[in-house]
Amino acid sequence: MQMSKFKLFLILGLVGGGAIALMVLLLTVGRNIGQFFFGRNFAEGQLNSYVANVMKEDINGSQCQSWDTDGNGYVSCTYTLVSQPGRPYALECAAWGLDGFLNRGCRQSPLSRP
Repeated sequence: MQMSKFKLFLILGLVGGGAIALMVLLLTVGRNIGQFFFGRNFAEGQLNSYVANVMKEDINGSQCQSWDTDGNGYVSCTYTLVSQPGRPYALECAAWGLDGFLNRGCRQSPLSRP
């Protein structure tokens, strides 16, 4: 009787561990595929919204990275304003994926701070 409970717990442990490993794999693969297809558009949408709503400015042009290379949930973006088309600015905006849905918006790039 004791051996059958051990086997049951062993099977449940293996199934549970396998399910967790599969979920982590799918989240990682899904994030990378999503960043490839949607990353740049998602970040530029966050940038446009941030500049329009927080800074109350209009963007002349912008470009964001697709990939969160350092894993902090943000990607680097550069942009120019309609009022100052020759002066580029830098921000970090939320990356596509779980981090992006938790972070949202933009923040000042650590490299651009005085």
